[in-house]
Amino acid sequence: MHKSLGFLILVSLSIQLIGCNSGKENPNEILKREVIEIHDEVMPLMGDLKSLKTKVLEKSASLSHEDSSHEDQIQELEQMAAELDSAFDGMFVWMRQFKSDYEGMSSDEVKIYLLDQKLKVEKVNLDIKQAIFLANEALERE
Repeated sequence: MHKSLGFLILVSLSIQLIGCNSGKENPNEILKREVIEIHDEVMPLMGDLKSLKTKVLEKSASLSHEDSSHEDQIQELEQMAAELDSAFDGMFVWMRQFKSDYEGMSSDEVKIYLLDQKLKVEKVNLDIKQAIFLANEALERE
């Protein structure tokens, strides 16, 4: 009788431990989700980058037809168009190199990889937002 009771207690404790562990999310999964969320925040802005580039180049062309007094502004707008392109390209460069399969990697290696990817995608995120902000600012100036 005591062996049965001991066995039931052992089975009960095992089930509780398994239940508790299954409720905890893998820290690397949380980190991966954070990386994807940073990406997802600015991915919808990719069309805005191309649209703003077109507007910036149109403004540059319009100023170049007026007279030569706008040379500094034209150069600024052309630089802005290059920065919009760079921010756009940065997203796709990051996406092409991002791995979502970590087979053969230890948990620590996955963590290091994801932390590095988080830094990279944060830079992409910042570059996109900054390029959009600066382009809008340049377009608003007369």
